[in-house]
Parts: sequence; structure tokens; C-alpha cells
Amino acid sequence: MAIDLEEEYDKIYRYCYFHVREQYLAEDITQETFLRYFKRAPQINHGSRTAYLYTIARNLCTDYFRRTGTEELTEEKAEAVSGTERPMEGLEDSMDLKEALKTLTVEQQELLMLRYAQELNVSEAARILGISRFAFYRREKEALKVLKLKLEGGDAQ
Repeated sequence: MAIDLEEEYDKIYRYCYFHVREQYLAEDITQETFLRYFKRAPQINHGSRTAYLYTIARNLCTDYFRRTGTEELTEEKAEAVSGTERPMEGLEDSMDLKEALKTLTVEQQELLMLRYAQELNVSEAARILGISRFAFYRREKEALKVLKLKLEGGDAQ
């Protein structure tokens, strides 16, 4: 199963940027992801190659936070982060959606990003997050419920 490297590179970069919120660091982690992928690609003969790329990227982001002693992005930190580059800009077409997305936890945002922005199927996204498909379905349903309530003008909390 071949993958479109250019398209996947952009998706992996956005995924890394979502975690680290720093352009150059996200580029470095994305490059390292593909280096590790190609090093092991001949040995990958089962499962999704795309999910494998995301798993490598997620592990590299986690390793970065462990190595530097910094913490991963929390909801509070996400609000404080500002930059000119917004990889999820296409998803945030309206101010309502942007505000509704802010009400989600970082974990819920990541789940929805993998599923809808990165267009991964449930099995792939669940594998990347290290949860079962059933747990993924439950968490996805809850995140979408919060978004729906917020967009309809209700109180999501």
C-alpha cells in the first residue's frame, strides 16, 4: 500500500505543530518521523502505514517534552499560544466554530483533528492514541456533543 508522501508530510507536520506549536520544531520532528519511517518501512507489512507515521510523530513529540522537561500543551497554554501560522485554519472558518473548539480539551481536539482534519479512520486514530476503537467512539461522541451544544448556543459545560 503506497502512500502519497507530499500529502502525508503536510498532515504529519500539522499534527506535530498541533502538539509543539513551534514551526521549526514541528518541521524537525516531521523530518525525523519520515526518517524513522523509511528506516523501518520495509519491515512494515501489516496495518496502516499512515497510522505508523502518526504513531512515530506522536512518540517523538512526547519524547521532546520529556527530554526538555517542558509540559505538553494544556487548554490554558493553548489559549496563551499565539502565532501567525495556523495549521487548523481551514477548520476554523467561523468564529463560532473556533470558540466551540476552544471548549474542548486538548485530548478531544487531537481526537477530532485525527479523525476529521487528517481524515484517518477510527481504527487508525485509535491506534495512534493508544485506545480501543470503542473508547475512541465514546470520546468522539462526547466531543461532538460538546461542539454541537456550543454551536447551538447551549452551555457545553
